[in-house]
Amino acid sequence: MDTAPRPSGRPGTPGLDVFKIAGQSISGFLPSFKTGNPRAVRQPFTSQLEERLALYLEYHPHVRTYQRGDASTAFAEAHRLETPLGTPYRITYSFDGTVHDYLPDFVGTLCDGGLLIAEAGQDREKRKDKALAKADAALRLATLHHGAYWIGTELLLSPRRHYNLLFLHSRRQPFPTYAEIAAHLTTHWLRGEPATVIQLVKQFGSRWSDAEVEAAVWKLVGDAAAAGYLLVDLTEVVVDRSTPLVLLAPSAAPILPDPLPTTLSALPEASDEPPDTELLSDDELLMQAPPLPGPTFDPSVLESDSTRAQFARNLTAVTDVLAGMGLRTAAERHDLAPSTLSRLVQRAKQFGQKACLPYGTYRRDRALRPEFRAKQFGQKACLPYGTYRRDRALRPEFQELLRKLYVTPLRPTMTAVYEDVRLKQLAEALSAQEGTLVCLPTYRQVWSYLTAIAHEASVSAARAGLKHPPRERLSPASFVLSITAPALICQVDEHTVDLLVVAPDGTVMSQQAHAAVLICVKTAAIVGAVLALDHLKEEDYMRLIKQSLEPKEHLTTLYACTHPWPCFGKPSVVFHDRGKIFTSERATQVLVDRLGIVTEQAPPYAPSAKGTVEALFTWVTRKLTHRLPGTTKGAPEARGLYDSAREAARAGITFDVLEQLFIQAIVDGYMREWDKLRRQTRIALWEAGVRTHGVPRWMGSADDLKLLLMKAVNRKNPLTGRYALHPQRGLSFLGRRYVSPGLLDRLRGKEIDIYYDRRDLSVIYLFLEGELVGEAYCTEWMGRRVSIWEANAMRTADGRAAQAAAAESLAGRQQIQETASAGRQRLARETERLEAKRRLDLQRPEVHPAHVQRVLEALQAQPRPPVTPAPAPAPPHLLPRAEPDGDLGDESGVCLPIRSREEQA
Repeated sequence: MDTAPRPSGRPGTPGLDVFKIAGQSISGFLPSFKTGNPRAVRQPFTSQLEERLALYLEYHPHVRTYQRGDASTAFAEAHRLETPLGTPYRITYSFDGTVHDYLPDFVGTLCDGGLLIAEAGQDREKRKDKALAKADAALRLATLHHGAYWIGTELLLSPRRHYNLLFLHSRRQPFPTYAEIAAHLTTHWLRGEPATVIQLVKQFGSRWSDAEVEAAVWKLVGDAAAAGYLLVDLTEVVVDRSTPLVLLAPSAAPILPDPLPTTLSALPEASDEPPDTELLSDDELLMQAPPLPGPTFDPSVLESDSTRAQFARNLTAVTDVLAGMGLRTAAERHDLAPSTLSRLVQRAKQFGQKACLPYGTYRRDRALRPEFRAKQFGQKACLPYGTYRRDRALRPEFQELLRKLYVTPLRPTMTAVYEDVRLKQLAEALSAQEGTLVCLPTYRQVWSYLTAIAHEASVSAARAGLKHPPRERLSPASFVLSITAPALICQVDEHTVDLLVVAPDGTVMSQQAHAAVLICVKTAAIVGAVLALDHLKEEDYMRLIKQSLEPKEHLTTLYACTHPWPCFGKPSVVFHDRGKIFTSERATQVLVDRLGIVTEQAPPYAPSAKGTVEALFTWVTRKLTHRLPGTTKGAPEARGLYDSAREAARAGITFDVLEQLFIQAIVDGYMREWDKLRRQTRIALWEAGVRTHGVPRWMGSADDLKLLLMKAVNRKNPLTGRYALHPQRGLSFLGRRYVSPGLLDRLRGKEIDIYYDRRDLSVIYLFLEGELVGEAYCTEWMGRRVSIWEANAMRTADGRAAQAAAAESLAGRQQIQETASAGRQRLARETERLEAKRRLDLQRPEVHPAHVQRVLEALQAQPRPPVTPAPAPAPPHLLPRAEPDGDLGDESGVCLPIRSREEQA
């Protein structure tokens, strides 16, 4: 029966921006095969319970499609969500006499056409009255449309099954040779016969590569699990390469997962009576006593049966946990909160069986005898312990105001609180109200009260001065050790490297570098690492993903690493913060839509959620960055008199050198260190995990990964942003000429896309209509690697040199022009002088007689002696040069006798 329910048409609660309601929880996208549209695979979730529920629906054989039911239309359009049932999906319900709208987490369609409604949340929250009213309304609507309503809580959605489903889900992406290998596998791997991945790889690895056979087997198993034909209990078994896998025939009935309830009972009302627990005899208690420190406690000394029953329950629960039972299982069996049972176990290990006693039932004998206490305190000393509390002399009004003043963001001292004018105003108001004088509290009263409340959680958090208090631990189990396989969950983050980077000529290119790292949480092995000299962009994140998918033998050879770097593969989950490069639309398209990776977004202001990658950056800062020449140490006061620019230029820390040192520190340093938490070296953990569980590989073409590089946009072609080859000039990119013999001739007149790696601009990749057609090479940088930052620095330096050369050339040309203009002026003046001289010569016969003229002509014809320049005067501060007086003869002076040193002594 086909059902097409639609959301309520009446105006009501609008849809939600799903990620804004996530709050302090983890949100993200799950690639789904059940959206109804193979091109739209995104399923958003706002908590890890919703992620578990989404995977539960993904691998439930009776679910055909599912979608978000609480997303707004704008959110669905912005994130390209497939919503065949419409969104938001409103369900009307009544609570406390008021009509409300309920927006479920997921709605969908079952295989028989019925309506599916699913909700995820904490078990305690879903048992409250309002949640039960929502569940009743959703159940009635689902029943009306011949469907089902499911509730998923932390007690019903198994973490182990979730990890197994993530393990299989990341291996369900198709690849070119899958159809051929799957047909061969289904022919030789009979249905109902167990086989391991290791056996199948050995059997069929001769025809195809081992990676292809293993990928085909896992995809076949994942598809079978989604259809209900995998005979493996995913809640009890950790799936790996040695797990016996059994596939059922398509004609068999599908295996369903553990059913989710359609309703939950209400929370029991608070009662003073302890839970009904079977009483155990003293002998049974002694027989079941756990190996705890201290003496065995005799429960017969307890006053009531209910107290003895509560003690027996606590002791039995602790005994079960110490005997090997899971903490959560024991807590459910004995009706205890897991956190309470965890505290009981820890206290029992420290104090023995007395820690299992109910609160207030055990009192340690006082060192002060009762008769002395009665003489000191009177009849009040005879009251039982804990039944009497002396009232404070401080009035309640002052207590409330003191608390308010003490927890303000200013965090005043006790003296400042004591001297605050508002205490005086309150005392005056109370005096006017009561008609009697109300005295201000003394400093001792203020100090005593503030000291008493300083240990309260709310006061400590307010006085801590933290903008966002640290998150409390939610589970006693280790998150890192609970992960089942390598690369199942990876964390990514960016980091600032406080180091000056110079060009080969010593020019400072950047004051700091920026790094991004992808790290496996289970093994702490680094899967990928990239560097950039400016702020990281989406393309750097894509380059990091590309590096993590590819083998790294060429990197270890290029950077002269001593040890290999075998860490590569496709992560199942990528956990990131709210950085723009991680949450951008392109990042979601590549990771979720194309690679089939689950993305998880950390809550705001929660660096502890990414503890593994943050610990790595601490290691990089302390053991690499601050030990390299040219480090800036982040601040001038930390740097002191250290000249970072001079040391960086002296050491030659260029971008190539920094990248080599960074990769060497990762491969030969960090990966080889001992990890205290995981109790092994990180590289050994990765290799052991890969041998046991394997890692999903990228099975597509290597050319397709080049599409993850940075795409160039032609600003001169704003319509398409593509590049066109000029018929005569060829291809120009970033102001430099590129050639590709034979290829560019075929591409002339066509528009192409250019992709490039910012670390090396000597090679660019040409794509025509989405397909790689070849590479082009820069003629200027033929044979050497030049990054975009070096190219920009070279362009800037060349620009400055060109400006200086142009200025010098301009000065020379201006001088030539001035000289040329001055030459014409001198010629004109010489012409005028000669003309004046000629006129004077014509006047000589009129001025002088004939014999005088003959004498003047004879003098003019005689040669003139050369003119020697006068010697330059000596500077005034120097003495004149000494000149000898000549031969003085006998009058030169008296010769003094010469005496030896011995005679002188």
